[in-house]
Amino acid sequence: MYQIKGKIDSTNAPGFEKEIMAALPTEIDASELEYISSAGLRVLLKLSKAVDKVTLNNVTSEVYEILDVAGFTTILTVNKAFRKVSVEGCELIGKGMTGDVYRTDKETVIKVFHPNISFDMLIKQENQKAKNAFISGVPTAIPYDIVKVGDSYGTVYELLNAKDLVEVIIEGREHMDDYIRMFAQTVKKMHSIEVSPEMFQVQKTASVNALPNLSSILTEEETEKIKAIYENIPDRNTFIHGDCHIGNAMLQDGEMMFIDLATCGMGHPIIDLTSMHSLFKERANNPKAISESPILRHFTQEEISHIWDLYIRTYLDTDDEALIKKAEEQIFAVSLARKLFAVIAIPGMLTPEMIGAMKHAIIAYYDKGLEPICF
Repeated sequence: MYQIKGKIDSTNAPGFEKEIMAALPTEIDASELEYISSAGLRVLLKLSKAVDKVTLNNVTSEVYEILDVAGFTTILTVNKAFRKVSVEGCELIGKGMTGDVYRTDKETVIKVFHPNISFDMLIKQENQKAKNAFISGVPTAIPYDIVKVGDSYGTVYELLNAKDLVEVIIEGREHMDDYIRMFAQTVKKMHSIEVSPEMFQVQKTASVNALPNLSSILTEEETEKIKAIYENIPDRNTFIHGDCHIGNAMLQDGEMMFIDLATCGMGHPIIDLTSMHSLFKERANNPKAISESPILRHFTQEEISHIWDLYIRTYLDTDDEALIKKAEEQIFAVSLARKLFAVIAIPGMLTPEMIGAMKHAIIAYYDKGLEPICF
């Protein structure tokens, strides 16, 4: 990547112009650029007219302000440098599949994503999605910065005196049922919030459109069957979290709120129910999976099964065993179809054996004959 350093002003702008116009770079590392004057800006303007697109990366706050005031953030693609933050000595208050949450002070927490999580696919989206969710009335914390934590990225949230729901349940096991019912009711209320496609992606459509990206693991016939399973999901203009489980919920002054909205969107609630099903139903009888899960390892197998059973009964507001069984079967199929995308989003997470077993279960569900979603 082409790099520019130091200060660029009228004294060195001619030499800067000669060098950069000879190279005609489209990607520029500006991490060591301390200052740029109007003479230097004119050189960048000339470069932008000579190539299709110019991107400035790792721009300091001071240089960004100069570019922004001069209107260059609309002419060029300008990516600010990430503030570097350390979580050494900070309290770990939550652990999840995509990252860990640390409290850095009384008012602030940072979700540190695992190194294998794609910045472009998940992390970059989270700030804007969470802001859109907050505006839409979703109970969520507001992220206000993306930072670097070692080799990983982190999202900074303002969460005054909030506690991770898993931690709250562990500390007050005698009230576990109350917390699970509260969580289920809050999720159901969240699913009643109507949103617009201008602000949120239609999750079903996004999944269907992304299926060709799984051509390395799916045959054309398998792709068509999985596509049919997605298309069988009814359309809804309601908000869905995208990774809705108790590890992504927090309690603040008695109110429940959600974090980790990188995959949120709009659609049918069945998409959200897959996350709790994946954790508390699909892994309930797998001791190894329980011990390796940062959430499940705090609970016994009996507690895990009980949490899912209470959650789904509360959410569906029913004790009808036939309805619950059918809902679980439909949720499981959508859960497996969604997990296949981990091949792209989290490389290495799924082994060939896991992929084969998942495909077998999905196709078996399809071959039984698709029925309307029962809730």
